[in-house]
Amino acid sequence: MCCVVLLSLLLLVDRWHGHFVDIQSSRRNSSENLSRHGKLSISLSDDMKKMASTDKDDIEDAEETVDTEVEDNTAEEETKEPEPVEREYSHPVYKQIASLNGKINNYSKAELIKNLKMLKLDTDGSRSVLAKRLKTFYKKTMLSVSGIQEKNENSKIRILFDFYVIIDYEATCELLKHSNFKQEIIEFPAVLLNCQKGEVEDEFRSYCRPVLNPLLTEFCTELTGITQDDVDKAPLFHEVLTSFEEWLQKKKLGSKYSFAIVTDGPWDIGYFLKNQCALSKIEFPTYCKYWINVRKTFANFYNTGKMPLSTMIQLIGREFQGRAHSGLDDARNIAFIVQRLLKDGARVIFNEKLAEGNARRREDGNPYFSVPVHNTEFKAIQGKFKPNFPQKKSSVI
Repeated sequence: MCCVVLLSLLLLVDRWHGHFVDIQSSRRNSSENLSRHGKLSISLSDDMKKMASTDKDDIEDAEETVDTEVEDNTAEEETKEPEPVEREYSHPVYKQIASLNGKINNYSKAELIKNLKMLKLDTDGSRSVLAKRLKTFYKKTMLSVSGIQEKNENSKIRILFDFYVIIDYEATCELLKHSNFKQEIIEFPAVLLNCQKGEVEDEFRSYCRPVLNPLLTEFCTELTGITQDDVDKAPLFHEVLTSFEEWLQKKKLGSKYSFAIVTDGPWDIGYFLKNQCALSKIEFPTYCKYWINVRKTFANFYNTGKMPLSTMIQLIGREFQGRAHSGLDDARNIAFIVQRLLKDGARVIFNEKLAEGNARRREDGNPYFSVPVHNTEFKAIQGKFKPNFPQKKSSVI
């Protein structure tokens, strides 16, 4: 059986050029493809060939490594939530996958690039990113040609939204922050990413006029590039939020199409938006109560520590485009990261929600900006909450 799996895998590698294959189609046509192709144009490494000769009786059950949660100013759960679906790994192919993953862990970056080129896959990124890409490809391929659908339903979750709306606010700030200084959102950008196509379809951007601290500090202008003239001519926050929601409605988001908010960290929604809505005396948008913290998704998927946007961009093999701390440029670069995650097979789904009520507090007494969202909760809320259009307005801020 192992030899059959290997031969099928070789055929698929030759045909796919990095794409997924339909399980039933690959099994139905495997014997036909063997005679059609004759000599295979692509061969696997010696490690894979050794795996093909493994005695079936020596194969044991294999278990996947569970991604590690990364704290990002998010309240940690004291105990891990049990998996909702029973995991079974009795099929011999799981031992092969586990063995191959161990080999890949020992590959140098040059060896990873060589294997990825052989499979006609992207070779951009750091060693950890390349290793994850190679592992994901082999796992999907070997499970497909073995006719296996994973028992862990969570692993089948890939694209569950039609669109991602990527947000990165900029706010008033000072070099030495005082306890009584209240920050206000002064740039409201959004990038619309089509999840199915993996392409950016549109952008939204508006500056916001601050009220509590209407004069920008020199530090704020130098950091963000936002000038006093930009904010003086801008509408108030509640007006910008209304324009943003009209933009969402024009794109039929929340009605015809599903969408999720994506940010880099918990601060944009859990701190800036929450506080700004309170200052402007308007209702917090329902569609923002759950969001995707891409920093956490990135760290869990590629098995890296939490890191800033500029470092994530470097790890996927790109250079930061535009100006750092420009909200729109930051959002565009976050979109690059989401695109890479989707291509590499990551589950880009809700992983944080607004900390409300009696939320746990940090050691310094301040509340967490967000709390984790587990897979069981994601399943329960998926598709059940809708945007609270139209947004309530305020005549004050």
